[in-house]
Amino acid sequence: MYHGCSILVVGEHLRALIVSDVHSNIEAFQSVIAHANDMEGFDQIWSLGDLVGYGPDPIACIDLLREYDHVAVGGNHDLAAVGKIGLQKFNMHAAAAARWTTTQLTSDHVDFLGQMPLRLEVHDFTLVHGSPRDPVWEYLITAAAAAASFSRFDTKRCLVGHSHIPFLCMPDGESAQFFDFPIDLPVRLRDAHLTHPPASVGHPRDGLPTASYALFDSEEQTITHYRAEYDIASTQERMTKHNLPQYLINRLARGR
Repeated sequence: MYHGCSILVVGEHLRALIVSDVHSNIEAFQSVIAHANDMEGFDQIWSLGDLVGYGPDPIACIDLLREYDHVAVGGNHDLAAVGKIGLQKFNMHAAAAARWTTTQLTSDHVDFLGQMPLRLEVHDFTLVHGSPRDPVWEYLITAAAAAASFSRFDTKRCLVGHSHIPFLCMPDGESAQFFDFPIDLPVRLRDAHLTHPPASVGHPRDGLPTASYALFDSEEQTITHYRAEYDIASTQERMTKHNLPQYLINRLARGR
């Protein structure tokens, strides 16, 4: 099931803007879209979950995504915001932000988030938030977890989010090997890639506070990781205005 998009004809040249973990950060999301347009543009947005949570502008981020042709899977923060999962696994800062987010959503926005599938297949990719075997919660940060995931998708490649750290991963015998995802350098994709292409649009944790995204080119079979600067202070000011946790506010400037 495609969430909110027109279905492109297989074989068409496609440039996909890949985003993950926008986390209600509208300045970062707008900056990513502007930067991607400067990089020859895109035809479609692929969102890997957690469009909301943490940040101050959930409705604006949902509405901005809906302005574009897109496919989108749900993440744990999306599900929590609409009551599909509880907050027991959330730390106190994430839980506080999730409760606030719920109070901001209209019924239309609740329906949009609630109808997001947990898994999608598009253009030889499987899209999930966490992992192919646990699309909601699993963090793919170990070789063992990655190795166990390769048999859990039938497409050539899988895109994941959730960890807020960009990586490329390939099978390595019974294990898996992780590779750094360079910035501004097109990477030619192979089959069986397991990839976390962007760190996070709205809450990166790789030590860089800039918004992270990727562009996939179906003709070149490449994926490129980009960073876009945005007004962090403005986002922090609005988080403070809405009494969101100081811990989350401070993290934006650190990128961790």
